[in-house]
Amino acid sequence: MAPLLQDLMPFHLEAPIMKMHRDQDGSLDKGGATRRELLRAAGAAGFGAALAGCGEERDEFEPNKPEVPGAGGWALGEERQIATACGQCEAGCGVVARVLEGRVLHIAGNTSCPINRGGIGPRGLSGPQVLYDPDRIPGPLVLDGPRGSGRWRKLTWDEGLAMLVERLAGLREAGTPERLGILLGRERGFVREFWQRFAAAYGTPNLIDAGRTNDGAQIAAMRAMQGISELPAYDWENTRLVVSLGSDVLDASCQNLHFARLRRHDHELGGRATILHIGPVLSRTAMDADEWIQTEPGTNAAFALGLAHVLVRDDLFDHEFVATHCLGFEPYEDATGRKHLGLRELLERYTPEYVGQLTGATPEKIVDVARCLAEVRPSLAIAGSDELKSPSGVQTAMAVHALNALLGAIDRPGGLLVQASAPLADWSEFEPDELAEEGLDREPVFAGLVGTSAVAAPQLDLLPEALLSGKPYRFDTFLLDTTNPLYSRAGQDLWRRALESIPFLVSFSPFMDETTEELADLILPDDTWLERMEDSASAPSLGRAVFGMRQPLVERLLDTRSTGDVILSLASELGEGVGEAFPFKDFRSAFKKRVVGLYKAKTGSIVESKGSAFLKRLYAEGFWSGEAYEFEDYERVLATDSGRFEFFSNRIWEELEARAEAVGQTIEEYARAVAGVDDPDLLCLPGHRELPLTADAEAFPLLLLPYRPHTFARGSGANLPWLAGLAPWHGRKAWGTEVELHPETAAKYGIEHGRPIELVSPMAVVRASAYLNPGIRRGVVRAPLGGGHRAFGRFAKGVGANVMELIEPGLRDPLGGSSVLHGTRITIRRGTV
Repeated sequence: MAPLLQDLMPFHLEAPIMKMHRDQDGSLDKGGATRRELLRAAGAAGFGAALAGCGEERDEFEPNKPEVPGAGGWALGEERQIATACGQCEAGCGVVARVLEGRVLHIAGNTSCPINRGGIGPRGLSGPQVLYDPDRIPGPLVLDGPRGSGRWRKLTWDEGLAMLVERLAGLREAGTPERLGILLGRERGFVREFWQRFAAAYGTPNLIDAGRTNDGAQIAAMRAMQGISELPAYDWENTRLVVSLGSDVLDASCQNLHFARLRRHDHELGGRATILHIGPVLSRTAMDADEWIQTEPGTNAAFALGLAHVLVRDDLFDHEFVATHCLGFEPYEDATGRKHLGLRELLERYTPEYVGQLTGATPEKIVDVARCLAEVRPSLAIAGSDELKSPSGVQTAMAVHALNALLGAIDRPGGLLVQASAPLADWSEFEPDELAEEGLDREPVFAGLVGTSAVAAPQLDLLPEALLSGKPYRFDTFLLDTTNPLYSRAGQDLWRRALESIPFLVSFSPFMDETTEELADLILPDDTWLERMEDSASAPSLGRAVFGMRQPLVERLLDTRSTGDVILSLASELGEGVGEAFPFKDFRSAFKKRVVGLYKAKTGSIVESKGSAFLKRLYAEGFWSGEAYEFEDYERVLATDSGRFEFFSNRIWEELEARAEAVGQTIEEYARAVAGVDDPDLLCLPGHRELPLTADAEAFPLLLLPYRPHTFARGSGANLPWLAGLAPWHGRKAWGTEVELHPETAAKYGIEHGRPIELVSPMAVVRASAYLNPGIRRGVVRAPLGGGHRAFGRFAKGVGANVMELIEPGLRDPLGGSSVLHGTRITIRRGTV
């Protein structure tokens, strides 16, 4: 049952309610009082009013304002508009909070911020519910019973910090700092940099990145082909044609506000941009496109390479860009004299006819789209993050990126850009002490799994295997920040056993999520993003440099503390070796030391002669933005060793060579062992591989397609009633999990629209309701992520299904990249009410 709004907001209005009931004939009766009864009631009311006049008068419509910290410092009716940056997703949109008497009432878009220009999504609007969640962790807690017992004892912050410091100091004294592991879910930002600095000063090589598993494939492609370890930005305003290859830009993507603006933007070249969407499902993005081309799941790379084939075959590609700024278009010899395959030769096999067989699109349509891309300039292609969560996700992202390079869309108006960095001051340098150096020189916990992927650092999904192996050592203490693997990862039983093997787990979550509730030994809860000072850590969006800041909107409601300040306290208590890396009084001071670089730059949206005046304006406006984007700065955006856009990635080749040597194999043997390919060149170029499917096709004949809905926020957003009550679109079900399947698929299994359905994989059974959608491929079941929590508060627990329970953990992308979600086979059956 959805909670009432009045139960969630800081102001409760008490007003008389007219009670109504229905007569036996079904008509609405507003009390049914006779004239005599009304007169009697009026007399009684007058007598009561006379008595009330003898005492203190009370307005029956007076707001009931719950006590909150700091409210006493506000005048009656005092209201402030405070600029900050949204913390509900990676976009970091500028927002303005309406704060009345120390209580956050509403959050709206900041019309001055260039990232969103006043726009705001449903996740941002629900921000106050993060602050006022009644199930937030009230302060430091220590487990007072077996793990998972739910028995906790309150601590002071001094007690909680002392407990952790004693543990960490003991590892340093024993000469084993590497036995500290840190699982970090933050993708960007100052706090992430603090954790990196802390790990280096403490001496552990085990800072494990959980934050980039969503966009890992696209980041890996950018690193391989441009030498940039970050997502691309897009020049939405100047593009005239967008080919969306499974993109989710109107669902959970942080680009959705830019994409929505693109649909209504009038271009100087005439008319708004045209959108073509390619994918297996009539999604929100497909509905909004000018044309939707339905394809088979897992074939976006083939479609992109088919388009590239036509561009090259018909001589429609950008010759100047390819000749001047690209490497690997033609076959070439490397420095050792070895010859490598070029993109032109690779594309010969991706004819429209062959690609049509793979994708289900007609050859004529493939040719039409390619010619459209060439004729309607500027144009670009974008890949969806959900579609890249497959065992060939990196090469799919490389295929889309190569298509953009052939169009000459790299760092040009209307194309793909590389986000410019804000001119922040650097952190001060420090030298790890001898003990830290020894720990950093030791192998990370993943060392024994070097042969499990072709390139890139081992992914988060390999962590359970590494922990359970106990080689080269076991963790003693494990810190979890902004991550909840017992809910969000595939193979949850495996994760549980792995984390249970660690003697001491510390969570910094402000909410009692699954990992915190079931496995944590100590909780040091973070502030919410509405209570702390930090940078917005925005994902790339416009290309131009933008720095957003968050600042406390109100005094913290509970006995929580920002994780940045906790790191400072730990470093200080651990002594000189670690403390010297953090010469800051508190996190606010550290924040100011970095943003002084913006002040000294004397450029951008805020220029002041005095630092105090600069900070005052930054706090008032909530952001700093740089000058207009400088296009075709190829010295900056092509950061490969060759200084070119690499169709053939030398970086991947070098990593293949290094890993093959580490396990005593030739590069051909290694490529065959980890990726099943005979020619290692094929791992260094874009490519299509069939979606490897798990399980028995006869017992599990359907393909599961998980996706992030537009209400999916950090931490899933399931604890926010406004999001939980927002249906995917009009007429759809809220407060639950609704899966989509084709009516013909449903008919085979006796599934009816709106009725209960069970999804069965070799891993688990989950229950949902069925939505029959003729706009989805037959044999496919599309299911939203974010439901089915076992914890996470009263609004999340037990609502919907956790689709991640169905995912088989064995599928991996040999090139690293994102965690694999696509490829799990399932079956379905009728559920019970």
